[in-house]
Amino acid sequence: MNPVEASFSDVRVVVHDGVYEPAEDTLMLCEYLDIIPGETMLEIGCGCGLVSIVAARNGAAVVATDKSLAAVQNTRENARRNALLDKIDVRQGQLFEPIREEERFALIVINPPYLPGTREDPAYDNAWSGGLDGREVIDAFLAQCTNFLENDGRVLLVQSSLSNTDKTQKALDTLFHSSTIKAEKRFFYERLLLFEAQRPRQATY
Repeated sequence: MNPVEASFSDVRVVVHDGVYEPAEDTLMLCEYLDIIPGETMLEIGCGCGLVSIVAARNGAAVVATDKSLAAVQNTRENARRNALLDKIDVRQGQLFEPIREEERFALIVINPPYLPGTREDPAYDNAWSGGLDGREVIDAFLAQCTNFLENDGRVLLVQSSLSNTDKTQKALDTLFHSSTIKAEKRFFYERLLLFEAQRPRQATY
């Protein structure tokens, strides 16, 4: 299958077969990145790399990870197409596995698989299915994210209302000094929420 094209503002990327195609959740992340030039950003689950490329275009030094080799290769291709390969360090691995113990970031962003679903479902796709309750990746991320943030760092996390957003809000309130719903998009069957949390309660260094 030929690659499809996706864009945000003047950033153009190609999306290969087997890689998550940017949708409303991806574009919401791009819109609300609020990059401070010179800061470091980690994107977990980079897919085709659109979010990481937008961040790098706005001055961030980016580490982009994905468990899928196809996604890693796709992100590198798009970084090269946008002349940003030297600004985006692309690594393969699940969640924080590719991150060195001593690395810290000003911003960590994630658009995780957040819809309830199991491998037995006929339409199962691990790009969107977050396990039986939709929280498999979300909870694993929340358990580790503050370990890799600077002391005044922040997190951006996209989630569906179908996977218990109240639980996410409570976890963020526990882990961070400040947390809020930064953006929201409503659809006939769900709401997409963009959580922002700032300043981990426990210093990491």
